[in-house]
Amino acid sequence: MKRLSLILIPLVLVIALGTWWFSAEQVIKRRSSNLMEVLTLGEGAGTPLRQVKVFSLNAMMAPEIEIAAPQIPDAHGTFDEHEIESAFSWICRNAKRSDFEITKFHRVEIDGDRAVANFRAEGFLELPTYRPADGSHDITVHWVKSEDGWRFNRIEWRND
Repeated sequence: MKRLSLILIPLVLVIALGTWWFSAEQVIKRRSSNLMEVLTLGEGAGTPLRQVKVFSLNAMMAPEIEIAAPQIPDAHGTFDEHEIESAFSWICRNAKRSDFEITKFHRVEIDGDRAVANFRAEGFLELPTYRPADGSHDITVHWVKSEDGWRFNRIEWRND
């Protein structure tokens, strides 16, 4: 009996952990955190690393993305993925640095092949002449499930 329990208890724990880790909610939380990591550009990061960030962002985007960022008029609107890739490439070339980190998830809702993650993030984007994003941000990311995983198709970004 002891041997059986020594096998069953770890097996049950591994199954429970695996179920939790691969749940849609946890996947969306990790994808959202990964998005904030992609948007983080270290001051000493070289051009090759920053270019990798562009490719990483591209792998997370749906073909068309809506950005609701009223405080940043140039970023407010609907864009195709190539426009976002080009804009982010420009940011990677010109930004002095940026840092974004999720401090709290408010909600994660899953509805079939669609998901919404709303969270608070702290961070900044420092361009040569100004900081268009600085401080605390309320961010909502809308995700859609595609053949190759979850991709975002809408971001609502509000500075507090």
